[in-house]
Amino acid sequence: MKNYIYILGLALSMSSCEDFLTRDNPTGITDAEFWKTSGQVEAALGQCYNLPHGTHHYTSPYISMVHQEGLTDNSYHGADFEGWIVSAGNGTITAEDGKMSELWSARYSIIRKCCRLLENMDKAYFVDEPEREKIRGEAIILRVYYHWELMRYFGLEEGIPIVDHSLTPNENFMARSSAGEVYDWMLTELDRAIAIEDLPFKYDDSRKTKVDRSVAYALKSIIALNAKRYDIARDAAKKVIDSGEYELYYTAQTDDQPGKNFRDLFRSVGQNNKERILYSAAGLREAFFRCAGPGLGQQCTVNPLLSFVNSFETMQGKTLDELGPDSLAIYSRDPFYHNNRDPRLFLSVIAPGDSTTFSHYTYNPFVEGPEAIGRPNASRTGFMLKKYIDPLDRNHPYNGSNAFYIIRYAEILLTYVEALIESGDWQNPDVLKYINDIRRRADMIEATSNQYNSQDKVRELLRRERRVELAFEGSRYLDIRRWGIADKVMDGPIYGAINPATGEPIQVETRIFKKNKNEVFPIPQSELIANENMTQNKGYFGNE
Repeated sequence: MKNYIYILGLALSMSSCEDFLTRDNPTGITDAEFWKTSGQVEAALGQCYNLPHGTHHYTSPYISMVHQEGLTDNSYHGADFEGWIVSAGNGTITAEDGKMSELWSARYSIIRKCCRLLENMDKAYFVDEPEREKIRGEAIILRVYYHWELMRYFGLEEGIPIVDHSLTPNENFMARSSAGEVYDWMLTELDRAIAIEDLPFKYDDSRKTKVDRSVAYALKSIIALNAKRYDIARDAAKKVIDSGEYELYYTAQTDDQPGKNFRDLFRSVGQNNKERILYSAAGLREAFFRCAGPGLGQQCTVNPLLSFVNSFETMQGKTLDELGPDSLAIYSRDPFYHNNRDPRLFLSVIAPGDSTTFSHYTYNPFVEGPEAIGRPNASRTGFMLKKYIDPLDRNHPYNGSNAFYIIRYAEILLTYVEALIESGDWQNPDVLKYINDIRRRADMIEATSNQYNSQDKVRELLRRERRVELAFEGSRYLDIRRWGIADKVMDGPIYGAINPATGEPIQVETRIFKKNKNEVFPIPQSELIANENMTQNKGYFGNE
């Protein structure tokens, strides 16, 4: 890998903490003169935190995780920014797209910051030595996290370069490590952080946005699941479950709306909860502006698809496919028919005719007006995202304060269940226990062993629960790849709501997904030019 970070560092000012995190210093102020105090080390650690957000797309180097759902069969990206999401979603992304270079280089830049911190922190004087070990643990976890992000976008098939130290000019041309080697390294590094006794299992509220051992276990379970190392995923998730530190959120609100516990988890009333494991504070600060449509004076940049809407069960626990083609047609025309759907649908999507979002407001994209399909800032699918719309943000749509959950307890429960199912332990009572805990929180009927009486059926249930429970939180992109179904659900036309005038669904675009290619993004062309040892991912120009 080209050591662009070193070159950039030479051009930076010599005085700030940032300097010492991004470059080796051949002249001027030396490392020995900088890495002296615990305060300097703590400031350096702060530079290593650049975690994902939900809806604010300007914060480099991240895709907003809510908009990232446009890379999946849940949504179409309808914004006039980050157009590369459409290209990646429909299979036309190329190595020349500037976002590929940004995603790649920005993450390696922050990995270097973590390396510099770990290499120099022991030079500093600490009054409180356990604090040094806490910082060490956090930096190790963060370095793994950024490697994991590179893996999920670029390396699932062929791996990425592992950067476990700050590179020198003599190390400009790093080759990839295999995917298996990267998984081994990440899991070993997380174990190293977990072994640091001074790093708390769970930080108290004074450091609640920091990574700790519970985050290390949670991340370990997610990484191991995607590596299909099910025993490791199961055991790591169980450490989080058995700790007793986390629980599914239940609201204190007294209204009778079905699913209110799920609803309030994503609103300001539910922000102080024990379900969040890793999150970005104020990560949903533009949620109202980006999700509410022009009828509410905003932009509709996140457009759910009909296939997502149709994945929700009825209140009786039946899928639309189980009910048959006549019922499928009815619920496709009117997703809220007789209010007989999983409450998470009502709370995740605004469908045509919905008047429940705000008083004196009814959404209808099939009549003339600012929200008509095809109008500026209107939904392209006839559906809008409700999940993150908090009524309290209406008066400050650009500056909402709600957090975005990067990892929450429900995901770890579902990760644990999937690891049990895929390791052959699908009859373990924990499988239905934890799935039903999540369904019960959403006011859904419980699944029974009579109904789900085979590995295939339980697997289908688990996958449906992950889709509806974790929608627009960033998990679907990896789920469809891990399950080997991306080529089935991401290839062909995608549809929105049924147009009542024609009785046909709105066709948004036709996607192309090439197996053994579009599972990952292309390695950026700039990296291939700069690094003679870097190879392109399979299927892209240069490695067809």
